[in-house]
Formats: sequence, C-alpha cells, structure tokens
Amino acid sequence: MDSEQSDSQNHVENDQNFHPKKEDLSLTKEEVVKEEQKAEPTHHHEEQKHEPAHSNTRKMSVPDWLNAMKWSTNPFIFNIMPSLFVGYRSQTERIMMALEEKHKLMLILGPTGSGKTTLLKWLSLRLRNYDVLYIGKPPKMAEDFVEIFNSKYKKHWYAFWDAKPKTIYDIPDFLNKKLHRKSLVLLIDEIHEANTDILEWLRVLNDQVENMSIVLSGLPSFDEQLRNNLETFMKRATAKIELLSLTKEETRELIEKRIQNVGGTGREFDHVYERIYEYTAGFPREILRVCDQLVNSAILNGRTRIEFDIHEQRQEMIELPKTHSLLDKMTAMQKEILEMLSKKPMTPGQIANSLDLTKYKSRQHAVRSVNNVVTALQNLGYLERRREEKAFVYSLSPKLSTLFVKS
Repeated sequence: MDSEQSDSQNHVENDQNFHPKKEDLSLTKEEVVKEEQKAEPTHHHEEQKHEPAHSNTRKMSVPDWLNAMKWSTNPFIFNIMPSLFVGYRSQTERIMMALEEKHKLMLILGPTGSGKTTLLKWLSLRLRNYDVLYIGKPPKMAEDFVEIFNSKYKKHWYAFWDAKPKTIYDIPDFLNKKLHRKSLVLLIDEIHEANTDILEWLRVLNDQVENMSIVLSGLPSFDEQLRNNLETFMKRATAKIELLSLTKEETRELIEKRIQNVGGTGREFDHVYERIYEYTAGFPREILRVCDQLVNSAILNGRTRIEFDIHEQRQEMIELPKTHSLLDKMTAMQKEILEMLSKKPMTPGQIANSLDLTKYKSRQHAVRSVNNVVTALQNLGYLERRREEKAFVYSLSPKLSTLFVKS
C-alpha cells in the first residue's frame, strides 16, 4: 500500500508540475529550464530503482536454470527409466515369486501411464539368471515370431549343426533344444493390440515350450478380451496383477530418485510433494507431468524455488466416451467403484466396506486404495465430491451418470 500511495503522490506532483498555479506563471524562461533540469535526475533515479526488481522476474534460460539447480537436465521428461522404478512392491514381489516358481503365464494390467512398460523393463534388468526377450508390441502375424526368435538366438557361423526355425511350427522344438535347463522369460507389452491368431499361437508356445514363462502387459480391457474370446488361455494365467497408483511415500520416492539421477539432492520438492500427491492421486505419469509443469513454471518466472502454482482445477472432459469403451480402459477396481456410485453416493469408507477386504492387509489399506482411485477418477472429471460432516461423499459426475442410465 505504501508504494501505491507513493506512486499516487508522484502522479499528483507531476500533474502539479504540468498544471502550475497562477503564481508560477510569472517564472522566467530560464527559471523554467532550471526547474526541468532539477527534475530529470530524480526521474532517472526512479527508473534505476525499479530495474533490479523487474530483472528478478525475467525468464531464465534453461541451461542457466539447470546450472543454478545443479541438475544436468530436467528429471521429469517422459522417458522409460527402469533403474529408477519405484512402488508396486506387493505386485513386483508376487510376479518375481511366480517367475522363480516357473509359472507359465502372468498378466500385468493397468491404464496408460500406470508404469506397465517400466515394470517390464525393470524385470528384464532383475532377471539376470534367465534368458529374457522383451517385445514392445505384439507382432501382426504369428509368422513374425520366426524372425523374433532367430534374432534372439543368432546362429554362430561355425555352428553348422544348429538349425534355425524356418516356420512357426519349428519354434517349440527349437526353443526346447536351445534352452536345455535355462529358463526363458518372454515379456510382451501392449498385448491388448494382439489379434486372436497371435494369442492362439502364444497359447501353443505356452503349452509346448518347457522352460518358458510369458508375461503379458496391457490395458484392463485385455482381461475382458480374453474372457470373451480365449477363456481357456485366460485360465492359464496363474498371476494377474493390476497397476494403478503409488502411495504418498512412493510418490515422494519417485520424485527424489528422478532428481538425484540428474545431480540434485532430491529435497528440492519436499515442500510440495504432498500437494503433488493430492493432485495426481499417485498416478505415475501424472506425477511426472505435474513436476515437469512446476519446473517449467520456475524457469519462466526466473526462480529456483519450486512452487505449486498449478490452478486447482480438475480436467474437464469435453466429451465422454460411450460407457462400454470407457469401462474397457479401466481396472476391475475402478469399474467396481463406478458401478457402486452409479447406484448411490458413498464415502471411501463405505466403498471399502463393500469390497472384498480379504485382498487387503487391513481395512485401512483398503480405504487408502479406494481414496487413490476416487481421487484419480475425480481428477478425470468422472466423479464429484462434497463434504458431509468429517468425510467426503463421492458421486458420478452428471454427464457420466447420464451415460450409465442410458446403458
């Protein structure tokens, strides 16, 4: 307020200079020039006084900002970094146990950005005593597996006796001879894009190759795809693991590891990581997106302190997809919660009480898991919430509610 009053006074004084009182009209021309010369230094001094404050808000160059932070690069760009994989401890323990026990088929399901690819890459690093083959997308034709396995097990020039598979029907015998007592883990990502022929051939490999485990990763809709088309294949899956979100502690660990990897202390986000967790509900890709946004904001504003300056607004859904396609992209737990809320509004505790609590270590763990899910769904615009006494009550958003009624 003081600076505003000062500016106001300066404006009044300047107006008085330009609109002198009647007695000032008697000034000679020389006296007027002298008065103007007196005023000029004051004017320049005021400009110099405000200049440093203006320069503090100037956009910094990216190299200068990174150098000030002592980071080699922005740690929150979207890239797969399996060595920095965090969270999903119970899921990783379960899948490692299944592989060590040499189970034949495992499924990893989760929405886009939940960390499925990172988990597969992490597994490929951990499985040092296994032959590991990672396939980023399923091939379009079953015959493509011939080239895939020939590339994995390249024939040495001197091994004239070592026959390569020429057709898909040669692959099972080829692998059984090649592996002997070793174990092969076949990791296939984006399996929801596979056609029926590919899935049928994987079932053949699963049955006929002795020391091979197959881990398939895809969207939650793949589960329903198997139920509708290949129920016998689905029944072979001894482990089905769902990925969704990280806990608050795992969110902090993800942020710290990313920063430490580029030379930082890992403590630069300590004062905002809880806000980040609340805003993202612990969804891995959203955590990276929000952290990247905060870094860019700091660079543009010329400051090295990270501030949570994201507007607290939820993502508005311009047009919701049809209910069946929407549910196809969700985990079983997300579907179950939406179905519950389509009947009546509920608190996270009420939702947890309606779940199968035997799947959780305790009711508290179930409530925490429900909280993560409903917060993520609210961020997407699928749910609304209101406070009733000491708890939040969640309900379907009006547009989603309409879709559920129509379906």
